[in-house]
Amino acid sequence: MNNKIFIKLVISTIILAIFDVILFSPGIVGLTFSSNAILFCLIILINVVFLVLEYVFMTHSTIAKYGYDLDKLKDENDYKEALESKLDKKSPFYNEVTQALTELDSMTKKKKVLAELLEQNNQEHFTALTDLGNQATNFLFNNIRKILNRIAIFDSDIKGSLENEHKIYIKKILDSNEEILVEFNKLLTEVSQMDNTASDDTLSKILNDMTNSLKTLRGENDSI
Repeated sequence: MNNKIFIKLVISTIILAIFDVILFSPGIVGLTFSSNAILFCLIILINVVFLVLEYVFMTHSTIAKYGYDLDKLKDENDYKEALESKLDKKSPFYNEVTQALTELDSMTKKKKVLAELLEQNNQEHFTALTDLGNQATNFLFNNIRKILNRIAIFDSDIKGSLENEHKIYIKKILDSNEEILVEFNKLLTEVSQMDNTASDDTLSKILNDMTNSLKTLRGENDSI
């Protein structure tokens, strides 16, 4: 279980226990069935419901099991938290997860730079460039999902060839991320040299170059 989630569950349990002590201690509230049967039963019910929900969460929740819910990962922060939940120095994938976090941070910064460049130059008619930046980000997100899936199915008790197989697979995904970041750098360089008088041919060339790079990388990833 993810350490952060485990700590939150422990804290919640402690708070509930303190609450019970205050209510049922004779020297404090001293709640008993005879003094207030309805409230007494209600508190007992709350305790039972809490324990049942905690058990269900710990045994059936993907968040409790993996530290994240893959279906609910939407933005940079979600993917960052999911990766950080796997950032364990004892894990054979510690370096790979660290690299994935670095790549995610780099993509986030590049997207911000692209938005600033377009805003500074008042290039509102270049919305296609923003869409292209989003496509590149989604490409990275999809790769991170593949990494998380591969780590999730890895059995840390199995060493040797299987561990190497997983690491080789993840390395290919990380290399693919690096390639798209390089292409994004080229995109930023081209956009920084453009102005509002840039021709349609110039814009088309930038879009085509980046789009073709994405198609090529997607095709390579599909074969992994």
